[in-house]
Amino acid sequence: YYAIDSLPQHTIYAPKTITPGLKIPVLVWGNGGCLNVGTIMAPFLIQLASQGVLVIANGPPADPNAAGTFASFGAAGQAKPTAMGDSLTWVAANAGKGNWTHVDGTRIAAAGQSCGGGDVYRVATDPRVSVLGIFNSGTMGGLVQGKVEGFAKPIFYFLGGPSDIAYKNGKGDYAKLAPEVVSWLGNWAKTGHGGTYNEMNGGEYGVAASRWVNWVLRGDTSQAAWFTSGGAEKDGWTEVTHRNMDKFKAPAKI
Repeated sequence: YYAIDSLPQHTIYAPKTITPGLKIPVLVWGNGGCLNVGTIMAPFLIQLASQGVLVIANGPPADPNAAGTFASFGAAGQAKPTAMGDSLTWVAANAGKGNWTHVDGTRIAAAGQSCGGGDVYRVATDPRVSVLGIFNSGTMGGLVQGKVEGFAKPIFYFLGGPSDIAYKNGKGDYAKLAPEVVSWLGNWAKTGHGGTYNEMNGGEYGVAASRWVNWVLRGDTSQAAWFTSGGAEKDGWTEVTHRNMDKFKAPAKI
């Protein structure tokens, strides 16, 4: 991962090697706590980038020489509410050009964890975004970043079971979605709200999210069965439910 001058308040995660001529999709990411540090969930985001995805996380990288914990990063403050929108604007201006000829600006997912899920809600109706990922999040108190009743894009909720402080919020939002919306919800109840993001390769959330990006961004339809035919449950996810998944139109495979 690294920072770039044209987007200094963000962190870029990219595959180590990209096949010449290949265009890769984009995931814009909002951090837990909305923290303005793009590396607080680095193992998870590196795992997603390794699938062949350009990940743009809110916040610049932390000092690699400074020890820190998730809690200590709070001193960095929160990213601007416009940070995820800024990522989308940067992609629109740069995809397919110069050093970014390998970036496909037509394949963009927005995802975030906890408070970062609110960042996703803010851009949920942005036409540049194709699909939404909500991790341990939902509408919380005064943090109303979007009215889910009006959402139309495919949306996936990855929650942490009853001990997750956002469990009821995420389930409540899922229930409010319009009945025709393509939607999925599952719980990894073993780790609650904190998930497994900083375990090796992002742990179980890294596995699930890798399947997700490969399907919804890279067009690997073989991943669909994990979400719809018992694969998630076999891996230990609980309370799995979904609607209209047969209507999801995956992009062409890359």
